[in-house]
Amino acid sequence: MAKDPEKKPEKKAAADKKPAAAKKSAAEKKPAAAVPRRTASARPVNPKAARALARYVRMAPRKLRLVLDEIRGKSVAEAQTILTFSNKRAARTLGKVLKSAVSNAENNHSLDPQHLFISLGTVDQGPSFRGWIPRARGRASPVRKKTSHITIQVRER
Repeated sequence: MAKDPEKKPEKKAAADKKPAAAKKSAAEKKPAAAVPRRTASARPVNPKAARALARYVRMAPRKLRLVLDEIRGKSVAEAQTILTFSNKRAARTLGKVLKSAVSNAENNHSLDPQHLFISLGTVDQGPSFRGWIPRARGRASPVRKKTSHITIQVRER
């Protein structure tokens, strides 16, 4: 009934290895670095460009995009002429935003208004106002009044 001295150290060595392996795997696991999410406001800003925003404009984005597509990429003087003689209601609103972008370029970035062109123009959908309109026989139909966010960016040529 003599105990074998060789078996006991093996059992202890095996028992010692398990916690060491557990400690090693825990040390290997490092927390992942937090990657900041890129949002719409985190767009890269061009130092030679100025922009203007109009948010919550009470007009459907689809109607604004029709007019904005006509002036995108054109010089500021040509775009203002197009907006002045356009029959669309959206032209007046876009004219105000364009005028603001030109003023921002002139005052904040010291750019010459004669050499500016529209480098970026986007219309995004804002929140919709929801309501109901009464219909015949006690029924109701939904009404959604859409809003828009307009962004115009101008740069020197």
